[in-house]
Amino acid sequence: MKQIAFILSLLFLVTFVTAQSKSYKRGVAYGYHSVKDMEKASQNISWWYNWAAQPELAVRNTYSNYNVDFTPMAWNSSGISGVSSWADKDSMINYILGFNEPNFKEQANMTPKQAAAAWPALQKVAKKHNLKIVSPAVNYCGNCVSEGGTTYNNPFTYLDHFFAACDTCQVDYIGLHWYGSGNSIVSYVNNARKYGKPIWMTEFASWDDSNPVKTVEDQKKYLAGAVNFLERDSAVYRYSWFIGRTSGGAKTYPYLDLYSTTGMLTELGQLYMDIPVYDPDQRFPIPGRIEAEEYYRMSGLYAEPTSDTEGFLNLGWAEKSDWAEYKINVEETGSYLLNARIAGTTTGAADILIDNQLKVTIKTPNTGGYQNWRTVAQNIELEAGEHILKIVIKGGFNFNWFEITNATFANRGLKKLESVVYPNPVKNGIINVELKDAIAGDDYSCSLFDIQGRKVLQTEVFPERILFQIDLNKEKKLPAGLYYLHIAGGNSVANHKILIE
Repeated sequence: MKQIAFILSLLFLVTFVTAQSKSYKRGVAYGYHSVKDMEKASQNISWWYNWAAQPELAVRNTYSNYNVDFTPMAWNSSGISGVSSWADKDSMINYILGFNEPNFKEQANMTPKQAAAAWPALQKVAKKHNLKIVSPAVNYCGNCVSEGGTTYNNPFTYLDHFFAACDTCQVDYIGLHWYGSGNSIVSYVNNARKYGKPIWMTEFASWDDSNPVKTVEDQKKYLAGAVNFLERDSAVYRYSWFIGRTSGGAKTYPYLDLYSTTGMLTELGQLYMDIPVYDPDQRFPIPGRIEAEEYYRMSGLYAEPTSDTEGFLNLGWAEKSDWAEYKINVEETGSYLLNARIAGTTTGAADILIDNQLKVTIKTPNTGGYQNWRTVAQNIELEAGEHILKIVIKGGFNFNWFEITNATFANRGLKKLESVVYPNPVKNGIINVELKDAIAGDDYSCSLFDIQGRKVLQTEVFPERILFQIDLNKEKKLPAGLYYLHIAGGNSVANHKILIE
């Protein structure tokens, strides 16, 4: 799978709009809390935990003032009594985190049967205080517990055997940890869907010895993609990055810290807070721009920081048949121009569907790199009202945004196409079009509109030369009057007034 170079400039961090609704999902895992941490976290974080039954003394009596949920953990069976004691004191808690990595000998160190045997005591606490419970938080391990001839290096084998031994136990969420690289978190979450319960990712970061993080920029790239995925996946209930602050400080390999000093975020921490919050009811107004990473639903794609001149993240890792859906609200029925910001190393295509009906196919060019950006355009007919716009990939490329504008106007992000149209006025229905800076072989869309903005003719051309003809009366004889000819293709657009006599 391709790897994209990550460039995220300080200028962009300054200009990116951070005023957004707080994510209900987003949390932080760490100790060493302070009041200043709480003040900072409360702006973007909804919950936190510290692998303990109660908060640190520094914030124990004040954390509830900041609207950031504390979630106690029963680290192992001996931690249940501590959770019970804290639940008696704190009426604000709503959840209990189950045992911490019990398949690891150096962590909770509990076999599935041992975890199942201890679970009723945890359930008793939950029932008394009307709390929900997260399953044992598992991950792949090396030095693992064994039982009945099975060594539990696979987290899902562990959970399978835990549920077999505890088939009537209360488990409301599946707890997971993940420290893989690239987009591996997607398949990991997909594997957990089989339990039919919401997923609570209580630890994740890129910490993979086979593909190690070498710089803060590498970790930022990983964080951006992982958080955008977790934020927008409906199966994920909550998540928390590992870690808020390590004892070794923000420069500690592999660059995990969100906080440098109390109340002060690292570059990584600021990025974590800035990832757009998912709103399943969000509808993009049309005309308007759609940011690629702000999809409603998706399959196969993955976000990453973009080096384009505009935008925060782009969608990449695209393969044939991958798709993304967006909710749109079209202002009025009519003809529009869809501009797509594309980057890739091969030619390709993408189908654009509205409510699962194919509307147009965009041809995507070879731009010379997965961060070498170009805008391509295609006319599209849209009906007023709310719809689902779906892009289906037919060839791999990255895309940053779509911009849908009124088709009769030139468009931001496209350069002016130098062109000449003659004769004008038109007497016999035939016009000559000369594209002075056309790219031979590119797909050019030619649309003719009447003065009411109604499309009366559309044709696609692939000019081998810069000169071609259009028969304006090809479909039907057009009445005399003023018309607008719109030409779009490649990275450019042109508009001409045409008088038919």
